[in-house]
Amino acid sequence: MEIKSNESIEQKAFNLSTLKLIAIFAMVIDHMAFAFVPYDTPLSIMMHFVGRITGPIMFYAAVEGYHHTRNIKKYIFRLFIFAILSYFPFMLFKAHGVISEMRFYDFNVIYTIMLGVIAIYVRRNINNFILKILLLSLIVCMSLTSDWGYLGIFIIMTFDFYYGNFKSQAFAYTLIVIFAAGLISLINPLYSIIYSGEWDFNMDYYFYNIETAGMFLPIYLLKFYNGERGSSSAWNKWLFYIFYPAHLLIIGGIQYLINLN
Repeated sequence: MEIKSNESIEQKAFNLSTLKLIAIFAMVIDHMAFAFVPYDTPLSIMMHFVGRITGPIMFYAAVEGYHHTRNIKKYIFRLFIFAILSYFPFMLFKAHGVISEMRFYDFNVIYTIMLGVIAIYVRRNINNFILKILLLSLIVCMSLTSDWGYLGIFIIMTFDFYYGNFKSQAFAYTLIVIFAAGLISLINPLYSIIYSGEWDFNMDYYFYNIETAGMFLPIYLLKFYNGERGSSSAWNKWLFYIFYPAHLLIIGGIQYLINLN
């Protein structure tokens, strides 16, 4: 009887449904920290650290969705509808429940995912190089005020560019985290000592980078993705789309009620 190695068993630990549930759990932790935990406290830092799991996993899921959907136009339209449904809840949440401080240009992560999926379509289907660059540049500009912004677009396009090769996806993603997400700035104090003879240490900035380091967690989880979708039930299909605006509206509503007192 053939005995499978521990590694082969571990590599099949998570299907896409399980990864999405992990992402949702991390998202709630992150958003609860944003809404109710004082910033720069140890608890806040750790909660945001865990929260960095959500975005990259959902971006990876979006790439999987692009390659497995039967109708890309319906997929993009679905993202568009839920981006609209999440528009007010996200603005309320970002404004800490203060309606007068809501900003119309605060767009949610489903909007970012929609733009990322469109970017994949453009890269793969537009043959005119100049037109392709112009459209991709426009997409990046449209993402600048959204949750995860251009970084989300870059991550989605990177996962797609190396689709089918996880090692290349992981390596490219790691480079994005190190350089685009700002972790390379952790060497700033050493740089300052060498070139200016001064110790430049900003604790607030280091707190932010500790949180950002949580972006390495998703790639470890994705290592164990088995390539399977998981449950095909309607509940599983719509869970994130429904839960995302609903929990934002609840948190934003609680913040609004707190502000009334």
